[in-house]
Amino acid sequence: MQSIQEALKSPELQKRIAQAKELAQQNSNDDEPKRNKPSDTAECPDCGGTGAALYKKEVTRADGNVELRDFFKPCSCAEQKKLERRFQNALIPEEFEEAGFKQYERKTEVQKTLFNATFQYMEDIDTILKEKPKVNSLGFIAVYGESEIRNMDPAERYSFKQAHNNFGLGKTHLQMALARYIIENIRVRDELSDGSLSKHDRGCQVLCVSDVVFMEDLIQAKMSNDEGKKLQDLIRGACNADVLVWDDLGKAKWSESKEGMYYQIINERWRHKRPIIFSSNEAKGSLSDKIGYAASSRLFGMTGKENLYEVEGQDYRLREDE
Repeated sequence: MQSIQEALKSPELQKRIAQAKELAQQNSNDDEPKRNKPSDTAECPDCGGTGAALYKKEVTRADGNVELRDFFKPCSCAEQKKLERRFQNALIPEEFEEAGFKQYERKTEVQKTLFNATFQYMEDIDTILKEKPKVNSLGFIAVYGESEIRNMDPAERYSFKQAHNNFGLGKTHLQMALARYIIENIRVRDELSDGSLSKHDRGCQVLCVSDVVFMEDLIQAKMSNDEGKKLQDLIRGACNADVLVWDDLGKAKWSESKEGMYYQIINERWRHKRPIIFSSNEAKGSLSDKIGYAASSRLFGMTGKENLYEVEGQDYRLREDE
């Protein structure tokens, strides 16, 4: 009887392994957006990187004789690779790749407010993604916006900024901790054309963007000589991700073109009840000025009053320097 190692060397099996590899890649592409490959390229010793492990099973033939036949089954490494891809596709900033709830300090009242709001949303996110309510998002904004404070008289600006600071509260840390939790723990089913849900679930797709970088990417893509393909790919990714985490919303310098892009993305997510988890150093009014009133109307409708938090407090970075 041939050993599995010997069997793997046969041309026929090599062909079947190649077919399994192609099938595994197709399944992977169906399950995850095409952006980056996992950084870990080491092949699994059980499946050789195919995602399908070979095993032998006794089968009774029509003539009554028993023989060993080759079969493939999903390898245990496949789900881990999908998880790695989801983390890479999420584009979590490097400095927040290990962000977690346990690391977040809860010494001040604003820190407790931010933590409790994020933790409550974390407990609700599975239901939100399944039931798709109109109020499905979470937002942290300023009491007094950055652009409002910048336009104040210089003599008053510094003291007012100290009294109504919105920077360094840990908003981004909590957002990324929440993103990591969703990627690791939440699974979803796709809605089919007839309104029913897909038979199999998949890992939740999260996309994290930082406003200035993201809007600059969109503007550069708009200027590309590719008939709008890159721009539409970026916008489609932001519209279709199961959860969009938008850091520093409204930070980019306003332009009519950007306002149109804000509306396109937020409106599409509003229509399909796809959550946005966002933070901004602007207040409700000044954020509306920056992203447009049509976009902000939909965005604030997605948070409702219960999930939109106006926060201010001492910058923890300055406390560390004291």
